[in-house]
Amino acid sequence: MNFFLFSVNSVLPVFVLIGVGWLIRRRGMMPQSVVEAVTSIAFNVAFPALLFREMAQASMAQVFHPAFVIYGVGGTALTFALTWLGAELFIKDKASIGAFVQGAFRGNYAIMGLTFIASVLGHTGKGILLTAFVIPTYNILSVALLTFRSRHPQRGSVRKAVVSIARNPLIVGILLGLPFSIFQIPLFTSESTRLIATSVKYLSELAAPLAMLSIGASFSAGSTLKGLPKMLAAATIKLVASPLVLVGAAYLLRNTLKFDGEDLLVLFVLFGVPTAVASYIMASKMDADADLAAGILLLTSLLSVFTITLGIYIFKASGLI
Repeated sequence: MNFFLFSVNSVLPVFVLIGVGWLIRRRGMMPQSVVEAVTSIAFNVAFPALLFREMAQASMAQVFHPAFVIYGVGGTALTFALTWLGAELFIKDKASIGAFVQGAFRGNYAIMGLTFIASVLGHTGKGILLTAFVIPTYNILSVALLTFRSRHPQRGSVRKAVVSIARNPLIVGILLGLPFSIFQIPLFTSESTRLIATSVKYLSELAAPLAMLSIGASFSAGSTLKGLPKMLAAATIKLVASPLVLVGAAYLLRNTLKFDGEDLLVLFVLFGVPTAVASYIMASKMDADADLAAGILLLTSLLSVFTITLGIYIFKASGLI
């Protein structure tokens, strides 16, 4: 029972905030312009500050684990490739393939994932390391996918995406914190830098609340249930098949790859978090099936209450964490 309560207490606060965001929007207290502003602040200010802080305080010598990074990025790419192949074989409406594949492989790792990890472990650990590699992977693969599979396939967008990725605020935050991690500069422990450290701390603490509220407020009744079979298939891949297969394989190879319980938990969160809000934004901007993207986002977010809680319970009950 204690393990179950630990799991629930680690996961549900995140979804309570999402529910509050939804309720605020339903009551008319957060119009679309405010939702966009809150999302922009979380993405461009609060989360970069959080990632900078976490990276600056981490010891790169202790955190960097090549096999761990390769497994995380490789698992993401493998899920993407197999899902796209399956979609080409079984989905007749080729214009919806982009939204389907993106919804099935692209997780909300930087926002919800790191929040889950910190909630369970008390720190982000190696989870912060994966962000520097997984976020560019998500962006590159998604742009390539939607370039070829949307209502009006585009050309020449991949090159532009490289510049966009380099300017991604989350990547910038990580890169700015990297020198402090590598050279162990005491930015957050020195009295002479207390002003900077405290300011960054205040900004970083806004990240999770703002992001969860904006995610909840973003849900609308505009998504249709006509694509329910595709939504269920994408949710099954995202929340069940991907974490079960990839984390299961990592567990079997843990001695060879030198993975401990915390490593496995981070991988579980990486592969098992619900679909990223960015998948809907990109589907809309690149003329893919935005309704399907919204439906997958909503369904995976709702079902992950159960799958993430169950997963953390298993980790805790088995003694892995």
